[in-house]
Amino acid sequence: MTSIISFLIDHEVFAFDTLKVRNILELDKVTWVPNAKEYLKGVINLHGNIIPIADLRMMMGIENIENSQDTAVIVVSDDDKTESLIGFVVDGVKEVFDLEEADIKESVINGNTGLINTFTGSIRKNDEFIHIIDLVEVVKEIEK
Repeated sequence: MTSIISFLIDHEVFAFDTLKVRNILELDKVTWVPNAKEYLKGVINLHGNIIPIADLRMMMGIENIENSQDTAVIVVSDDDKTESLIGFVVDGVKEVFDLEEADIKESVINGNTGLINTFTGSIRKNDEFIHIIDLVEVVKEIEK
């Protein structure tokens, strides 16, 4: 049994493993950092920790991004260390739910997904596909 948190990016549903999620925040003031990659929006101070914020929508090649009242930041850690916290901007958080690992199938995504190319798999729930993003690979891309 595993638990995932689903979220929206450009009307598609994606997910992270909930064991990697540390906080869910409203998109607030982000302090710009010079000479950063385009998708790195800046940093925030979260409980005394400086957290880089990456726009997952931009990383996936989405253009004409507009923030709404549902836009959120999901703060994650791929190795459970405070130093490795990173926030990802998404269009909105949907739900947290449990699933059997056997329900996760090979990813059904075909085509260009920007910088995000590795998925743990996909599941079908309530007539929609949910694509589970491999967080370790996303962090490696950011660290390049």
